[in-house]
Amino acid sequence: MTVNARLARLVVVAIWAVFFAVLWLSNSSAHYLGPRTQWVVPFGAVALGLTVVLYGSSLVRTRQPGRPLTLRETAGLVALALPLLVVLLVPNGALGSFAASRKGAGTLFLHASPPVPSSPAEVSFLDIRIAEGDRGFAADAGIHDGLRVRLLGIPTHSKEVPAGTFELARFYIACCVADAQPVGVPVDPAGHQSPSASDDWLEVTGTLVKRGRRYVVQADRIRPARRPSQPYLTFQT
Repeated sequence: MTVNARLARLVVVAIWAVFFAVLWLSNSSAHYLGPRTQWVVPFGAVALGLTVVLYGSSLVRTRQPGRPLTLRETAGLVALALPLLVVLLVPNGALGSFAASRKGAGTLFLHASPPVPSSPAEVSFLDIRIAEGDRGFAADAGIHDGLRVRLLGIPTHSKEVPAGTFELARFYIACCVADAQPVGVPVDPAGHQSPSASDDWLEVTGTLVKRGRRYVVQADRIRPARRPSQPYLTFQT
């Protein structure tokens, strides 16, 4: 059995076009891409969709059987389709606590240069971690002992946090899920039940306290929260 090479190429391009269109229409591109790269989804849906229409029209007009697909071309088309297959096999594109524990604390945030938050109430995971080693940034951002903060993230357990605390983390990405790095802040439950590591989102409200090298959030309130529409935050390096 021989396969028309042009038809095989059309099928692969059509599959990618449909995938981008589904991501675009379902507003789920945030599960795979950062805010700065999500433009790829509508662009890919439109560009590949037009390619399918024009290329398909060309096939219909020529009405020629064309040459058969070679082994080398087959390998190339499989390589193009393989990333899509991997994505479809993952039930939920958003990374969770297991991925955070496997990736570790990461080091990319050490080279980040986040803008100073507009107010201390707006501090993020990244701001707090940078402030631990940069006193100038901490002063500019108003990050200090006694600061009231509210953080939204996923609970995970790390060996790098002070005893008696769990880590609340958020994934930061530069481009897409492939380069995601978890950035976490220790949380002292302070009488609340320490949550187990899971993919459930938590909102933690409390006070920052410096313990050794780390800032710890002494929690006043820990409550379940909905996963945000944009689960990932973005590094600014």
